[in-house]
Amino acid sequence: MDAASGTEAAANGGIEGSADPCSSAAAGGHKFSVHQIAGGGKAADIILWRRGRVTFGVIFGATMAWLLFEKSGLSFLTICCDIFLILIVVQFIRVKIAGLLNRQPRPLPELVLSEEMVSNAAASFRVKVNNMLMIAHDITLGKDFRLFFQVVLVLWLLSVIGNFYSSITLAYIEAR
Repeated sequence: MDAASGTEAAANGGIEGSADPCSSAAAGGHKFSVHQIAGGGKAADIILWRRGRVTFGVIFGATMAWLLFEKSGLSFLTICCDIFLILIVVQFIRVKIAGLLNRQPRPLPELVLSEEMVSNAAASFRVKVNNMLMIAHDITLGKDFRLFFQVVLVLWLLSVIGNFYSSITLAYIEAR
């Protein structure tokens, strides 16, 4: 080992090699773009502002929702019920007006969940919950003291931060 690589290893905490996770050595010879790392597809396009109007719409919608919750002082359940109530009343009035004018109202699509869709969602949810329970089990048994300490520290910090901010504000900050 020459002096240049020795100082590089010392600067990396004794670890030799590239610190770049996207380098060909770290990724097994493959280079990944930021779009691929973000998951690819439509979600990555929105996150990376490749679909500017959609991204702007998402940010605008989240801001309006935050303002609605923060300024109204109402709960999420109350606002959802009010929105559904307004939608149902508007639909009811539209159908009644169409009947008075002897017009056929546009049919609403039938919303049906197939048994296969529900089974797939339940199986996926079960796998994720089991993984979280296994991690929680390992943490509580003290198999990984460092992880246990990190979880305790993060939960304590969230508790302290939660005393200063509302949960809606924290959710909005996290979403940005």
